[in-house]
Amino acid sequence: MVNVSMLEKERYHTADEFDRLGINPIQEHIRDYFQGNRTIPVSKTTLDLPGVERELFFTFSDTLLKLFIDQPPRIIKPYEAALKYGFRGNSKGGLNGIFNQRKKDLKMSRKTDRLITSLSDIVEEDLQTSNFEGLRKVKIVYHNPSGERVVGVYNSELSRILFLGFANY
Repeated sequence: MVNVSMLEKERYHTADEFDRLGINPIQEHIRDYFQGNRTIPVSKTTLDLPGVERELFFTFSDTLLKLFIDQPPRIIKPYEAALKYGFRGNSKGGLNGIFNQRKKDLKMSRKTDRLITSLSDIVEEDLQTSNFEGLRKVKIVYHNPSGERVVGVYNSELSRILFLGFANY
């Protein structure tokens, strides 16, 4: 359990921080989180792009957080794309950032559903809802020719996303 004094020192990880200091601050936060010394790391998207209407907060499942420590090259690109480009709604192609999953993303959607089911306790706690039908399925689009994407669920009422795992088109 994290004590209240720890909460006072918590802050959001941002694109500005990433540009200045790289991946190190969130890696340090993740190490402390796994040791029980800090809350789960939360990042905040930028508002500096046209079409981005509001700040969005996001975090990752423990499995994805471990990649920041064990396999940083696998997670850095999607993390940077989410931070810098934020939520962009429906994909029009050719842009990076966080997008709604499309109806035609059937394979990705099925994988997201399996992740939601297997991580339902975490989804409910982090996104503060048991109404999973009210959550939007999202993906981080970044340069990866294989079509692999980081997928998650978005509670638009909280402006918060929990990314769960990887999926392909």
